[in-house]
Amino acid sequence: MKIDNLDLNIIKHLQEDARLSFRELGEKLSVPHTTVFTRAERLLERGVIKNFSAILHPHDLGLQIGYIVIDVPPSQSRDTANYIAGFEEARKVFRTFDGKIIVEVLVPEKHKGLEEFLTKLNISPIKVYPVHDVVKFDHKIPDVALNGLI
Repeated sequence: MKIDNLDLNIIKHLQEDARLSFRELGEKLSVPHTTVFTRAERLLERGVIKNFSAILHPHDLGLQIGYIVIDVPPSQSRDTANYIAGFEEARKVFRTFDGKIIVEVLVPEKHKGLEEFLTKLNISPIKVYPVHDVVKFDHKIPDVALNGLI
């Protein structure tokens, strides 16, 4: 997927503040707002931008974040990961080459909510890591990674 400097700058600005109008963004980038609109639409169509939304901090809302690690045979990891991805509490699901599945879980009640989710999941063995303190919470892709795209 080819991304040029204009696409990259649109992405950077929208990551910082998705409330920017295309007119304001065009002014910041010294291009017509119609160009910004066209480029943003193309980025949406290509799946580079998934959506425009508010970023909520789960801990500030009193929600519990947890990570679980499941070690399954690599031949079963895709099916197991897809099964887990079907649960609303599973916010992010990753598979490693060696068959581990790492899941970010978000539940409403501390400890009790995580226990209820694990009971619903009904998979073992499993390692559970409830998050006690969020030291850094950043949803953006860092500029150093974005700059490497062009």
